[in-house]
Amino acid sequence: MRRAFGLKGELLVEPVTSEPGAVFAPGRRLFATRAATDGPARRSECVVAGARAFKQAWLLRVEGVGDRTAADDWRGATLSAPMDELRPPAGNEVYLHELAGMSVSDESLGPLGAVASWYELPQGIVLEVRGGEWRADVPFNDAFIASVNRADRLRTVRLPEGLAEPAAGG
Repeated sequence: MRRAFGLKGELLVEPVTSEPGAVFAPGRRLFATRAATDGPARRSECVVAGARAFKQAWLLRVEGVGDRTAADDWRGATLSAPMDELRPPAGNEVYLHELAGMSVSDESLGPLGAVASWYELPQGIVLEVRGGEWRADVPFNDAFIASVNRADRLRTVRLPEGLAEPAAGG
């Protein structure tokens, strides 16, 4: 959640799902994880009261959050949906939380390493792949991803020449 929006308690959120309309549907149960200054993060269940697309984000109303002051408490919160209530990934899709640690192999170079982290750019998600001998930032799109085996946690990529570079110190 980026911030409060307006005076009536709406939350401005950036979805990291291909189906924000389904995830933010009225009545949908979500979990909010919020940082706490005096200990571990707080996790609470909430229910979507309403949602609407707004530019590149969504405006979300949550039951029990009725004004800007209450909405401000949600700044920086991470919202997640129960896994068993989501559509399973199809084809080469994965849930973002599955990416870290996933093994990566190139069609011609062989094993490269594993996804160390991922980050989002305006053009899409980029995987940071690190291995003993390789380092590569791989765009997460059909041009670079050849296949995904979720059961084996293996992603096969097709890197253009020069994209993978020797890791520092290697």
